Amino acid sequence: PLLDAGKKVIDLSADFRLNSAETYEEFYGQPHPAPEWLARASYGLPELYELSWETSPLIASPGCYPTSILIPLSILLTEKIVKEEGIIANSMSGVSGAGRNATEKLLYCERNESAGAYGLPKHRHLSEIEEQLSLLSRRHPKEVVLSFHPHLAPMSRGICTTISAPAEGELDREKVIDCWRRIFDHRPFVNLLPEGEFPDVAHVTGTNRIDLSVHADPRTGRYVLCSAEDNLIKGAGGQAIQSMNVCQGYEEEEGLS
Repeated sequence: PLLDAGKKVIDLSADFRLNSAETYEEFYGQPHPAPEWLARASYGLPELYELSWETSPLIASPGCYPTSILIPLSILLTEKIVKEEGIIANSMSGVSGAGRNATEKLLYCERNESAGAYGLPKHRHLSEIEEQLSLLSRRHPKEVVLSFHPHLAPMSRGICTTISAPAEGELDREKVIDCWRRIFDHRPFVNLLPEGEFPDVAHVTGTNRIDLSVHADPRTGRYVLCSAEDNLIKGAGGQAIQSMNVCQGYEEEEGLS
């Protein structure tokens, strides 16, 4: 109704993040409620897409896990710095990432001093991650397939992701850093950490920032990409505000930290 009335919408649900109604039904277990809007929605990740109300009045704000994976990884696939096969992503999320459901496993006494995997092997966000990696790496319709392992951690908020990606060609950490700097140096919410430092959710809580680091592993011929973000801000509401700022012509950092 809002779109039909000519309003502009930034949607934080998963309904318009995918291009395919069939994929939506496969991962979410029900028919899509408005498939006619799938091809018309913009994917609201400002670091990787040019957003504008002229392109679409509907912006689908990305999921928290996809944000933590797409920002560090997608451009490396595009530049052929990493291979598209054999990518593994392990993520830990605070319990707020599971929403406000009053379930036993989300009670403090159940989650405190407890961590474990869930949603394996096809977490819902996997569909969004693979589709966007395929599109952003310009390999679509060939699909990028990866192994994604989400975990619930004993913390209220935050996402910490570690990605293991095989190097394409010579293993050289500086190639990744140079690529990230070229793409992200002008982006206010992407923070590249010095060599030897690791992203920590404690350092990004309450901010719209995502911290990144990369480490070369010559023993396996892989890059280890690390990211940390606040799932409630960069992974949700803050990113939606960031997209709105861009589309409205405001300063990108307006109202955010």
